[in-house]
Amino acid sequence: MAIGEEMVAVLDTAYSPDNLFAAGTALLAVTLVLAAVLHIKNIYYVHRLMTLLQKKTVARSHLYAEMTVSQGSNFTALAFASWIMLFVAAAYLYLLVPTYLPYSYMQIASLASNQMGFAILGIAAGLLAAAIILFLDKLPEDRREFRLTEIYSFYAISKSAKKLIALTLLALAASIVLSAYLGTIYPAQSDTAKLGSLLLLLLSAGILVMPIYKETLEAMR
Repeated sequence: MAIGEEMVAVLDTAYSPDNLFAAGTALLAVTLVLAAVLHIKNIYYVHRLMTLLQKKTVARSHLYAEMTVSQGSNFTALAFASWIMLFVAAAYLYLLVPTYLPYSYMQIASLASNQMGFAILGIAAGLLAAAIILFLDKLPEDRREFRLTEIYSFYAISKSAKKLIALTLLALAASIVLSAYLGTIYPAQSDTAKLGSLLLLLLSAGILVMPIYKETLEAMR
């Protein structure tokens, strides 16, 4: 009986809301960082393969011309909006109320007491995300693989995958709503809302980088 109670206590501790949130946060970071690494690796792998096959140095411009595929302006705009929403959802989850970061929205009295405070946070996060994405978009032509607005042009994306990427806008909006709810009840807490917001954020991030992982897995076959 004592052993059983100890096992239950260990499981309760391991699967506590705080530990689940920490694990989810780590998984979110690993998913995005690994996707960035694999994306660069995919481009360099194709470049190296083209060089070997043609037995000469292949210019980056030629590589991009052979690799990139237009995904359509509507999808590109939706994908751009989804990435901005991902940044905004992350800002709401991790900055609205104290989490792991040294600063939070609630610590800025003038902002926290402002009726438009939540909106200001969201707009600021969205503008910062857009500025970063547009900055990357201005990188030299031979560094197009780092342009977030062109990331999907390097991959073959099915209609169903495009629909999933578009649907991340709804999932991220729901994540923001749950995080905003946490802000309205602070200093009270809701583990359900916090974990739900993180789950939607993690799911959306996974869908947004899915083409990169899919290409990597296919290259390994």
